[in-house]
Amino acid sequence: MVGGNCGVYEGVVVKRRAVLGSGVILNGSTGVYDLVREQIYTATDCNPLVIPEEAVVVPGSRAISHPAGKALNLSLYTPIIVKYRERENEWSRVQLESLFR
Repeated sequence: MVGGNCGVYEGVVVKRRAVLGSGVILNGSTGVYDLVREQIYTATDCNPLVIPEEAVVVPGSRAISHPAGKALNLSLYTPIIVKYRERENEWSRVQLESLFR
């Protein structure tokens, strides 16, 4: 499932039954933060960025650690995996609203 205003570009593989919430942008240089599995997914020289099966990805941000970024309280866009679809529930769509609250 792909929400509105999503972009999936070169260097990305999205696996089966993954959900991309509205506004998610993915490309080969994007890091994806998985809150459930506590991992960061990135592409390598030999392999594309892979979004795991049944992952639910939403747009998010992370603080800039560089001193100037900290001083200005800046953050960067980053996609975040907030959950995985439950196999026992064969939803035709996934409710994301509760995840934003």
